[in-house]
Amino acid sequence: MKELAIDLETVKQHFKSFHLLNDQVKFLKGWFKDTLPQAPIDQLAVLRLDGDMYKSTMDALIHLYPKLQSGGYCIVDDWGNIPACKAAVEDYRKQHGITADIHTIDWTGVFWRKA
Repeated sequence: MKELAIDLETVKQHFKSFHLLNDQVKFLKGWFKDTLPQAPIDQLAVLRLDGDMYKSTMDALIHLYPKLQSGGYCIVDDWGNIPACKAAVEDYRKQHGITADIHTIDWTGVFWRKA
């Protein structure tokens, strides 16, 4: 969906504006389904998802949640705003027996801590 795409230079400028652009930041250009299966990521302390749609949210969970370390946080941006996103999260959690309490951040965002 073209309206959900953003060019790489814009993303880099956003990181730069918050002084977050350094050698540790690696950008993976493309759709989650194409980039995340081979993503060079071993461990995560924080997983922040903004996939909007069911499939992209599920793709991110499938490929990244197992890399989230115990005690780490999973933050989901569109839980309260996009029913398909919430459904993907609920389905993934059910399939994997995740029972950690979900906490509200604001009108759309939620998080939980991985056991």
